[in-house]
Amino acid sequence: MNLRNLTMIVGALAELGIREGDRILEPGCGDGGLLGYVLSMARRLHYTGLELSAEMVAAAREFNAPFLAAGMADYVLLKGKGEGLPFDDSSFERILSVNTIYFQEDLGSWLGELRRVMAPEGRLCLSFAERDFMESLPFTRHGFHLVDGDEVVERAENRGLRLLRRVEQRDVAVSKDGELVERPFVHLVLGGS
Repeated sequence: MNLRNLTMIVGALAELGIREGDRILEPGCGDGGLLGYVLSMARRLHYTGLELSAEMVAAAREFNAPFLAAGMADYVLLKGKGEGLPFDDSSFERILSVNTIYFQEDLGSWLGELRRVMAPEGRLCLSFAERDFMESLPFTRHGFHLVDGDEVVERAENRGLRLLRRVEQRDVAVSKDGELVERPFVHLVLGGS
């Protein structure tokens, strides 16, 4: 969770409709800076952050040690890209992913894994800036897999997910070059088919 993506993160959380007792998964959780906010959205929540970076997992665990000690959250290190998610089927009622879609080399498999770990009545919110906007940013030329919302929906449907709603938003963000940029982005809220 990065504060430069605060508008996207808060929007994604709102779209999920988090309820009492939900188990929440966030692939690409970063340093966990907003965990207290997430856990304040309803009673008896449990949050699991998933990261590829050992440094981010360590930072999140340190920053959020009281929540971990209370059994309200945990952070899991994913061993490598392309690995299956290290969770049982139907483990989470709510899943959010903000700006991680660009780093999925096999989008279909990743969506299938998210579907597998999502509870039958669960919700998944994918939040990201679409291809047209992202192509205007020079840093996305290397290592980013850019997508459009329609493409993601099609691949999601092929993996047993269905679109519940599509919400478009804009914010003013600071680019990696330090410039202000108006950033359009989309929240795709998906459920099981």
